[in-house]
Amino acid sequence: MDGRRQPSALAYQPSGSSRSWSHGMCREDARQPLPSELDTVSHPRYIIAARDKRSVRYIGKGNHGYDVGAIRTDRPCPARCALYYFEATVLDAGERGALCIGLAGESFSLHRQPGWEPDSFGYHAEDGRKYTDSERGEVYGPAWGAGDVVGCGLVNATRSIFFTRNGQHLGVAFSDVPPQLYPTVGLHSPNEAVALNFGEAPFAFDARGHVAALRRESEQQAALHHAPAGLVAGLVRSYLLHHAFADTLEALERDSRAADMDVDAAAGTGAWP
Repeated sequence: MDGRRQPSALAYQPSGSSRSWSHGMCREDARQPLPSELDTVSHPRYIIAARDKRSVRYIGKGNHGYDVGAIRTDRPCPARCALYYFEATVLDAGERGALCIGLAGESFSLHRQPGWEPDSFGYHAEDGRKYTDSERGEVYGPAWGAGDVVGCGLVNATRSIFFTRNGQHLGVAFSDVPPQLYPTVGLHSPNEAVALNFGEAPFAFDARGHVAALRRESEQQAALHHAPAGLVAGLVRSYLLHHAFADTLEALERDSRAADMDVDAAAGTGAWP
């Protein structure tokens, strides 16, 4: 796409030995194992996978909408992580660069691109658009191709999906997504090839930093929700006095005194409002 070298063969990438930090502070957990490789048993005939089960190439013709070669991981994204994240490096953009990265449910058809079907979500290389249950898509980010590293993250607290390109966060793409989604890539033109990174090697994106930012944001929200009532009232009073809203302040304090009297009366009967 931009003149970068496009390897003609799939490289074998031996797996790393350490998974102590993968996918947003997740550790290997016997109760919910992490995705570790591509499912090379139930994929379409249009693709071949390397021995490492982390690299895949398209060998079909890509002539119509049902000869996509999609492949997913052996396990779904774990629900016990603050963030699940993975990346794909484009080894070869093929003839058209019709690649896609995303997440999809277990019943998703592997002859279709992620995002074309229900319960699937994708970021497409050709046009940079995001797709879910649609073949039209919506404007989202830049197009991508050979040599690019694209990533997909799932934030469990908000059930939101975001994508990255060469280490840059592109913003939230989807929210309130369903559970049990599998990391999935789709290829759809001759010789397209990608290599997946599930955390065995360093990511291009600062996933650890993103988790820290998510936690800070969560703590700030919790602090706001649990601020003492007296502190909130004091802040409101200071604001009204500073802006000379004396009438508003007087009315607010009058209503507050009346409410306190109602609570005191109710407490004597055992009926709490």
